[in-house]
Amino acid sequence: MERETGSRREAVRQAAALWVVKLDDASCSAADRAAFEAWRAESHEHEAAFEREAVAWARLDRLRAFRPGLERPDRDLLAPERRLTLPLILPKISRSPWARGLAAAAAVALTVTGVMTFGGGTAYATAIGERRVVVLSDNSRIELNTNSKVVVRYRHGVREVKLVRGEAVFEAAKDARPFLIKAADAVMQADAGAEMAVRLRSDGAAVTVKRGAVDLDPEPAERKDELRLKAGVTAIYSSAGSRSRAVSDSEIDRALAWRQGAIALNGQSLEQAVAEFNRYNRQQISIVDPSISGLRLAGYFQTTEPKSFVTAVTSAFPVRASEGTDGAIRLTRRG
Repeated sequence: MERETGSRREAVRQAAALWVVKLDDASCSAADRAAFEAWRAESHEHEAAFEREAVAWARLDRLRAFRPGLERPDRDLLAPERRLTLPLILPKISRSPWARGLAAAAAVALTVTGVMTFGGGTAYATAIGERRVVVLSDNSRIELNTNSKVVVRYRHGVREVKLVRGEAVFEAAKDARPFLIKAADAVMQADAGAEMAVRLRSDGAAVTVKRGAVDLDPEPAERKDELRLKAGVTAIYSSAGSRSRAVSDSEIDRALAWRQGAIALNGQSLEQAVAEFNRYNRQQISIVDPSISGLRLAGYFQTTEPKSFVTAVTSAFPVRASEGTDGAIRLTRRG
């Protein structure tokens, strides 16, 4: 089974590499682009694979364009522990699409083994239901929740991570360079050793500090005072403003139960619980009868077992579940 999974991933990776090359070719037609969009829309795995290949391909283009003396290279690019052998490979790269696809695939192989910090940054992403831990070159750590994405960029003396989608936990390693997190227009600077969770919302984001302290500037363009968030504090900011409050260790543990593959409910409504499960699963749950939306729930559930959750709900409440032809689970009031 493991070998089959590896082969499938390799097939997806190679397909993504070929799409990157094809889209970069001047002869790429509208039909080709439509076919690519259809392929990418098939799954988040395809989307994530394409993003990784695109980053690798852009890197190769930058290396081709590099001419010593014409521009000052990024200091991190020349860091001793990150020396690359790619320039030795580049002269052998053919302009044929097949050879270029192999080159992009080779660059991706380097990416997944930890090569990073080029000018455009490196993206890391998860598909629906996936979690991923990324250890950066300075030993800072990022743990991505389901369907999430970050772009890491270390340069000009700053360690910068942008949360593009979803949710992540950041652990800033001790280093002379500031560790900045950008999320929903806000900028956060973490103290060395700080650990915090950031989750994007429809408007703004929520930040919870588990260890250390973080300076939060929700509106960098406005030059307002920063919020100093210490361990045990959560803050929510949006276009309407920001607010913070103290939270207990148990609240933080429940909020971060996803790190153990769980959803911890403690009085949330059925509507909130369903929305949470839908983040982790392609099999979606919907509430057909609004009268049951406000039912309050408690308990621990596996993130990727929506049917177990539905069974618990229908056993404890007058709720009926039915599965449609599309696989979606619909909840209605029973009786």
